[in-house]
Amino acid sequence: MQMKTGKTYMMWVAIAVVVTSVVAFTGGYIAGTSVSSTDEGVLLVDDYGRTIRLDDIPERIVSVAPTPTEILFAVGAGDLVVGVDDYSDYPAEAANLTKVGSYTLSTEVIIGLQPDLVVSSDLVPLAQLELLEDRGIPFVILATRTLDDVMKDIRLVGILTGHVEEANELADNLEDRIGAVEAKTLADGVVKPRVYIEYYPYWTYGPGSFGNDLIALAGGVNIAENTSSEYPMITSEFVIAQDPEIIVYTIGYMTTTTAEEIASRPGWDGISAVSSESIYSMDDNLVSRYGPRIVDGLEQLAALLHPELFE
Repeated sequence: MQMKTGKTYMMWVAIAVVVTSVVAFTGGYIAGTSVSSTDEGVLLVDDYGRTIRLDDIPERIVSVAPTPTEILFAVGAGDLVVGVDDYSDYPAEAANLTKVGSYTLSTEVIIGLQPDLVVSSDLVPLAQLELLEDRGIPFVILATRTLDDVMKDIRLVGILTGHVEEANELADNLEDRIGAVEAKTLADGVVKPRVYIEYYPYWTYGPGSFGNDLIALAGGVNIAENTSSEYPMITSEFVIAQDPEIIVYTIGYMTTTTAEEIASRPGWDGISAVSSESIYSMDDNLVSRYGPRIVDGLEQLAALLHPELFE
């Protein structure tokens, strides 16, 4: 792509911010507050509240977490990505890029790729990212906690990479799909079942997590919504006492759980979800990665909780 530099770049970003702000305002937030142009360059604020100054649109980006990788490709900036973490496997093109490690990054490999920018989630230790910053490589952290924030970060990445139109179109489409689900699941008279999502044996989603957010929007009540952490480890006795009406277990690289294994747990035969055979599986990536596919996860979960609404 052709580099935009100096005042030309700053003017372009200023226009992009205004356009994105107007579009995003209808969604209940203003993405434009995260980006501004000044005489010193373009300033953006990431999800850690850090202010980053960029002189140019990045031409070489390294993504060190699966979520930003998916967002970058989804807004049409995949051609800028020159390296990814070990777990970035979607879309397929990402799997063929140079791997740079995961929770432990290969600093020398990243430096060798000569990136203008590193994009990360909050899973990578901050100290490792700061080592890269010390070598002159800026980094941006995307660490969203709600579906609204996913849309904000999609629009932010669009501005960051020069793909504003694509990012806004994507976010608008996703917001429409979320609205279509909510119109059904949150309508008056819809009975909300008790739900238990297990992403690893006895580990679930608590308050403030995406899993909790998705259950609520899908028209359910999370049995762990009042626990003390975002990702609590609960006990068998807790699940039995909460008596979920629907159990969802996720399938991914971390677990080999099956519906049969869950149903055979001691004392679980009396749980409503087990006795009614309401135990279902979902792709872990659709509820754990904070990118565009989170809406796929919402739609699938809503259909599991309320098949009568999605026939």
